[in-house]
Amino acid sequence: MSAQQKKLELLLNWFDENKIEWDKEALEIRESNGSFGVFAKKNMKKDKPVVKIPKSCILSIKTTGISNILDEANLEGGCPLALAVLYEIAQKENSPWYGYLQALPDQGEDLPIFWEEEEKELFNGTEMESAVHNDLGDLEDDYEELIEPLLEDYPYIFDRGTNPDNDPYSFDKFIKISTLISSRAFEVDAFHENALVPFADIFNHKGEGEHVHFETEFEVCDSCGALEYCEHQYLDFLDNDDEEEHSDAEDHSEHEGEWEDAEDLGDDDDNDSEEELRDEMGLDTELPDLDQLEASGVNFWDDAEEEEKKDTCDMVLDRDVKKGEEIFNTYGDHPNIALLSKYGFCYDGNKNDYVSIGEDSIVDCCLAITAEILKAKMPKASAEEVEKAAVELTRPRWEFFLKNEKTLCPSAEGEEEEEEDDFDNGCQEDCCASDDEGHHHEGHSHEGHSHEGHAHDDDEEEEHEHDEEGGCCGGEDEGQGGKGRPYFINSEGLFEDKLMCLLHVMFVGESTFAKFEKDMDNAMAYFDELANSQGENKSKAVVDVKRTIYQVCRALCEFRRLEYLEDGEWKPIEKDIEERKKVADHSRKYYALTCRIAEKKIIEKAIQYYGDLVEEYSTIAAAPVANKKKPIKKTNKKQKL
Repeated sequence: MSAQQKKLELLLNWFDENKIEWDKEALEIRESNGSFGVFAKKNMKKDKPVVKIPKSCILSIKTTGISNILDEANLEGGCPLALAVLYEIAQKENSPWYGYLQALPDQGEDLPIFWEEEEKELFNGTEMESAVHNDLGDLEDDYEELIEPLLEDYPYIFDRGTNPDNDPYSFDKFIKISTLISSRAFEVDAFHENALVPFADIFNHKGEGEHVHFETEFEVCDSCGALEYCEHQYLDFLDNDDEEEHSDAEDHSEHEGEWEDAEDLGDDDDNDSEEELRDEMGLDTELPDLDQLEASGVNFWDDAEEEEKKDTCDMVLDRDVKKGEEIFNTYGDHPNIALLSKYGFCYDGNKNDYVSIGEDSIVDCCLAITAEILKAKMPKASAEEVEKAAVELTRPRWEFFLKNEKTLCPSAEGEEEEEEDDFDNGCQEDCCASDDEGHHHEGHSHEGHSHEGHAHDDDEEEEHEHDEEGGCCGGEDEGQGGKGRPYFINSEGLFEDKLMCLLHVMFVGESTFAKFEKDMDNAMAYFDELANSQGENKSKAVVDVKRTIYQVCRALCEFRRLEYLEDGEWKPIEKDIEERKKVADHSRKYYALTCRIAEKKIIEKAIQYYGDLVEEYSTIAAAPVANKKKPIKKTNKKQKL
């Protein structure tokens, strides 16, 4: 028996001991790509729960043996769960999760943070370039600032031994476990939060056409995890009841005189209450005595009903499965940057991919385009005068947008403000979109890496300022790689609506912008009209604004394209594809090239798309104005109708 087979046998025994329910006649766990996978032993229909995992056997910060320490430390993010898993692994056979933990991969996921520096250079110019360095830096900070202090405070709990090479809580082991958690943890409920869910994490990922999804009852008591009524909810009820009684007492004191005449009616109401209750329940007799019912053997606790309410995490089939198929789960709608950072793989044709453009680049481009417009109006002005005028014209518009961004571009209903995962979190759908109806904003999302703290807080945007040269205030330490807040081009080659809204504010006519400043309703009306016109408004003012906006979009894409140059040249995508064919599938270089190819395709789509729009609107702008006089109609008898 191989080492993997021994691990699998221990794992299966642990599943049985912990009452994990799964159809052994329908499912089989076997080796797959160096780990394990779940396969169908027979045909199965969709909507069937194939695995039920009791929450009592999941590994979370609430179930670990150091839950009290973690609760007192009040750590956030993935650190507390990583330390919990390290602790349980260090206990070896003494851990309740030994049978499960021993089957986890020995080396963790092969994520880019573990790659050699030479291999990381394959990401130059791509979205992964800064992400791979940020992830490792974040883990180092977390370990030094959060984990090491706890290890020092509780040396009798966290036995590190005398040999540093065998330290079960070393930084290397912390990284390994953190990456495992990043790729395997599920959000379970309000009590457990993110946790390792045995069996659920064996299902491998498939980008599209997955077979199963994870189901759980999230709304549980956040103090004890109870699915139904518990003492914490009862205490909350008593607190609320006391508040209501106090409020009622105040109301009674205010209306004491008004109720004096009603007190005599109280006895009659009490006498009628029981009779009314019997009538409502359809009972002809008095309510039965509970003691008598219990003595007669009535079972108030229905075991069958209690069994149905057992709190579990379930894996449910989304579609039919054929015998012999591997059954896949999905990690969600993530772009390649997130898949490779968190799970160690990526794939072609990912509709969630994106390319980002830094805020500083957008400011510079807007200033450059504005300066060109001003040169035509100020032919005798010096370059310095034009530049100063461009800054003075640009600054109030940028500040207006940042101040009113939440009004102009409200988040989608129910969307968390902290999330920066949705392309469609901008202004109204299609209000700032181009006129090509063949393209649609589908809310493509982007996700942070193992640390999602790279997102930007909306509250910070309101205090955004420019430096004297008109640049952004981001500085070298903010945003992504000193580029300031990012804006995104989705997989179809379209900029997000939020950027299009910003550009309209930047380039509308002076009189129109003055109306925006005077009353926000004027700005909202402007964008409503854009949305309703569906590109049919071809007035000179609208055409000029849109042409300028599309020029900015094309320029931004061409600028971003420069970052993908190799030895100063743009390598055709066809050559990248040929190069990828020469390397092994699923190798590091294979995935790096997959990321590069996907992003370069987005850039090419965007340049082509916005270039076509610039040409279209330039043609419209150059067309002669139609003669408004009604022409004399001439009758041609030979005209064929």
